[in-house]
Parts: sequence; C-alpha cells; structure tokens
Amino acid sequence: MKTIISCAILALCLAGAGCVKSPPMEAPPRARPVPAPLFKLTSLDGKEVTLRDFVGKPVIINFWATWCAPCIKEMPELESFYFKKKGDGLELLMINLKESKDVVAEFVGQNNFTFKVLLDETGKTSEEFQVFGLPSTYFVDRKGVIVDRHMGSLTSEILYGGFKNILN
Repeated sequence: MKTIISCAILALCLAGAGCVKSPPMEAPPRARPVPAPLFKLTSLDGKEVTLRDFVGKPVIINFWATWCAPCIKEMPELESFYFKKKGDGLELLMINLKESKDVVAEFVGQNNFTFKVLLDETGKTSEEFQVFGLPSTYFVDRKGVIVDRHMGSLTSEILYGGFKNILN
C-alpha cells in the first residue's frame, strides 16, 4: 500500500512539474559593435574585392558553402531581400568557405543568383570574422562596423531587423 501511495505522489509531482509555467525566454543580448575585419578576396568573375570598396554603404556579409543545407535553404530569401533593398544602397557579399571556384560558379549559375559571391579559399577571412558555423551572417554599417550578427538560418524578420540596424 505504501508503494502505491508513493508512486501516486511521485506521479502527481511529475505531472505538476510539467504544468508549471516557465518565464518567457529573453532574446540574447546584442553583441558589442566592433570594426569588421578588412579582407581582400576574389569574386567569381576574378575581380579583387575588399570591404573598403563598400565604405558608406550598408553591407550584409554571409558565409556559406554549397554542401550546407541551411545555407542553400536561405539563399532564395537573401536573393529576394537583396533585390528589394539594393536600391537603398545595400551590398550583399556572399563569402563561400573553402570551395573551388568551379563548384561555386556552377552552383550560383544553376540557381541564377545575382548577389556578389566571393571566395575564401584559405578560410582566413572566416577566421578573422570568427565564423564557427554555417551559415553565419554579419550586418555591417556604413562605417564598416559590425552592429549585428546571426549564426544559423535567416528569416525575413532577421534580415529586415539587421538591415534596419545598419541603416542608422
């Protein structure tokens, strides 16, 4: 009889624990703004590109790879966002991580993407940005300062919020 009562009390406690309302999660604090690393990379069309080329413009930098499923999933959203906001001066730099130019060019061509694609063949630029997972996105203001960053898949809400932060 004691065993049955103990089991019943334990069951009620466990059931009650699931019913307790926990406080809502808060958004993580925004990272402190820091100057973006100045890089020099080659674009798919063979031109040298540096972040200094975009001083005075809001820039979104996205690190990606063709083998990264979340990267591929977010690319149409990035393309659409870029198409809508490039008239506002937005520059979107898609930095491919350590893949050959041929692989990247084939992927971009098959998908008809129009954003700038840069090649980080050595991984040095991703190290300078402290990328530790793909996709990783950095929102850089007109002065070359990273004011926001996001690791993982983007949503339109994240894109619009980050863009708003780099316009100010």
